[in-house]
Amino acid sequence: MPFPCKSKYARNLAHGPLSALTGRDVSPKDITITTLRGVFFNDIKNDISFRIGDRDIIIMEHQSSWNPNMPLRMLWYIAKLYSRQLDSLELIYRSSLIHIPAPEFYVFYNGSQDEPDDQKLRLSSAFSHAADSLELTVNCYNINYSTQNKLLDSCYELRCYSIFVQKVRDGIQDGLELKTAIRQAITYCKTHDILADYFQKNESEVFDMVNFKWDQKRALEVAKEDGFADGIAVGEIRGERKATRKIALSLLKKGLPVGVITDSTNLSLEDVRKIAKDNGLAF
Repeated sequence: MPFPCKSKYARNLAHGPLSALTGRDVSPKDITITTLRGVFFNDIKNDISFRIGDRDIIIMEHQSSWNPNMPLRMLWYIAKLYSRQLDSLELIYRSSLIHIPAPEFYVFYNGSQDEPDDQKLRLSSAFSHAADSLELTVNCYNINYSTQNKLLDSCYELRCYSIFVQKVRDGIQDGLELKTAIRQAITYCKTHDILADYFQKNESEVFDMVNFKWDQKRALEVAKEDGFADGIAVGEIRGERKATRKIALSLLKKGLPVGVITDSTNLSLEDVRKIAKDNGLAF
């Protein structure tokens, strides 16, 4: 879930979906968070990855736009995680077998495009011709709120998140501004015992992150539309950079901590400082 989490909450929120997906009852204390930052420009970090002891690496990604290229992205993620895990490049030249955690890949989708409750995406589908030299399978689950969704029925955390997102969308469809819709959805969850403790302790962080992600998604969509209209591919990149700087400026005006802004936008401290200076903001 795209919620800001301290390690305690991240472990607990990861534990619920894992148990529902695999049937394994893993204790949260056995989970080590390994989330990556700065892997792609317009996808600041993978939502959550964690290691279960020394046996498994689980990567869970949330998507509000359907993306058939998730196997390729997951390949990049797992390569980065394995690279970070190995102490030295010399390890790969050892004569004895190096044991590494087995990976599992999951995508939770809640966009507007109609997708089945569960499906599998395979890396081999992207190959230019049929080949069996490499495969990576991503398990994709539609977590849009539904009373007949088996995964949501079996996982309290995902069901709560699904309800929260639906409440935000309902508010927007009713004509509310995004900020008001988010506040209203948080209040609904707190008063109806839907991850109430989590929302109570992390309300401001949840609001800032969800508001940022919603605005960022729309800003990048507009930037891409402008780029295509001009018929210039490089315009897309420049548009995304401009959109990201605009988002950083908005976060600065809200008074968010600099660390949150750099983590959320993937901009450097120097970039954020320059944006503040150029706009007459104290830093």
